[in-house]
Amino acid sequence: MLNRLFKRRKHEVNLAFLPDPITGLPLLTSVYPIVGRYLSRKRQIGFLYFDIANFRQLEEYHGKVQCQELLARIGNIFEKSHDKFFREEDLVCVAGPGSDSFIVFLFSPPRHKELFGLSDLKLVAFRVAKKFEEIALQWARENKAKEKISFHSGHTFILQDPQLPVDRLIYEAQREAALKSRLEEVMAQFVSNISHELRTPLTCIKGYVETLLDGALSDPEMSKRFLGIIHEETERLNRLIRDLLDFSMMESNKAHMNRIQVNLGQLTQDAVDFLSNNAEKKQVSLTAEIAKEIPDVQGDEDRLEQVLINIIDNAIKYTPAGGKIVARCSEEDGFAKVAITDNGPGILEEDRERVFERFYRVDADRSTSTGGRGLGLAIAKHIVEAHGGALWVESQFGKGSTFYFTIPVAGMVEQ
Repeated sequence: MLNRLFKRRKHEVNLAFLPDPITGLPLLTSVYPIVGRYLSRKRQIGFLYFDIANFRQLEEYHGKVQCQELLARIGNIFEKSHDKFFREEDLVCVAGPGSDSFIVFLFSPPRHKELFGLSDLKLVAFRVAKKFEEIALQWARENKAKEKISFHSGHTFILQDPQLPVDRLIYEAQREAALKSRLEEVMAQFVSNISHELRTPLTCIKGYVETLLDGALSDPEMSKRFLGIIHEETERLNRLIRDLLDFSMMESNKAHMNRIQVNLGQLTQDAVDFLSNNAEKKQVSLTAEIAKEIPDVQGDEDRLEQVLINIIDNAIKYTPAGGKIVARCSEEDGFAKVAITDNGPGILEEDRERVFERFYRVDADRSTSTGGRGLGLAIAKHIVEAHGGALWVESQFGKGSTFYFTIPVAGMVEQ
């Protein structure tokens, strides 16, 4: 059922809105005419976009009927609380029939302002998002949902452009708002992860320094032990900062690659030799199986060695005592191919792609104890892809994993 606002506007502009059968709000395609009319006489329109990020998962777990009831509640809130969020002439719609995406068109700037400012859009978006969260929390309690219902929200402006039709302008605004939402989410997560990674060693350093200042300096043996721990934590901070800078350079394509002829088979053997002491200390078998006459690749030797050491070192860390790791290198279809296999705990299917995300760790507690920072595989993936190759993992939970990467042999790709 359309609310009074929509009925009144329909009468005023002689336009018919098509209602969504679940929420009662107008469908996006039916509001194009009125948006076009406003754009013809206004320089800008505020655009807000909201959706339920894990809606399909909720449908799978709790059923379509229950999830439609959640959408109906959100539509009802928009109808009843319209004047609390935005002005009477503004417009709310849904992206399509039964969609979990809601769109708000803001036609009138705040009083005494000719145009919207970015802060105006942020304020309205924040208020609506908070109301979304309240509804979702109540729905989750009633349906005993264990999953957190997460929302994406974004905002932008639609500006006059006589060269583009209204539907295209709205489509571009929706893409931009969704992208901004994702970027803000990534940035918030990044800041949270960085804060956590820095806090742990800094807290440790602060604690030991305070203990030394409180009198432990008079005990030479204790002082030496505490200073050793402080040194280790300082090195940990240094590695984190180095990894962050490395990752930033890789992601922005600003990292310099000193490309030369590299024998990836020999490099694999060298990495195994370099890490053999670590494997012995962990009581893990580490061997290399290198095929004969592997063609050279054109690449940065230090960067490729970094990839090998990172993956092999991870295998050592996560393979229990008595385990086995084999690093193989061969040539396949014009690529030098490396496969590093362990018989450790393996990786669940839902974690396999995410292990290459920055700061993602399958077992955060265990990774922290082994010194992992969740950046190594992300950096490795960037390095391999910068060489025109690919990095992936195959794993069976409880039985081990194999990390593969390929690099085109010299002459196969233009540099």
